[in-house]
Amino acid sequence: MPFEAYIGYVADKDEAIAAGEALVVEVRDLDTYERKVVRAMVAKPGADLADSDELWILDWVEARQPDAWRIRVIEELDEDEATAARSDISAEDLRRPAEESESFASGRGRGNSMPGMMGAEEARKYFENVVGKKGGPQK
Repeated sequence: MPFEAYIGYVADKDEAIAAGEALVVEVRDLDTYERKVVRAMVAKPGADLADSDELWILDWVEARQPDAWRIRVIEELDEDEATAARSDISAEDLRRPAEESESFASGRGRGNSMPGMMGAEEARKYFENVVGKKGGPQK
């Protein structure tokens, strides 16, 4: 059965992979599209791993790498263990969205206020695009 996983679970883990250490990886089963957090042995493309399945690695823009890795699942884990295993997500990355959303919430209604410039950047880009296609600023 084929799986796929984000590169953040295997990036910067070359030494552990070469030493045959098990990694914590969040995978998606491509037969059922079910997400699982597993402890597994992984091998880079071209390397042998007995009793293993295909593991397709997705980069940061979800593009699939050209060659499949190999994975042998040892055990399923709790979902909470997945975040700590990624090398491309820091604690700050996880905190920032929560802090930002709190800044838009009022004390009583929670979420009644909106950012002052909501949509301004998109409107500016749209205006520049339209003006550019018409041949410059209108007078």
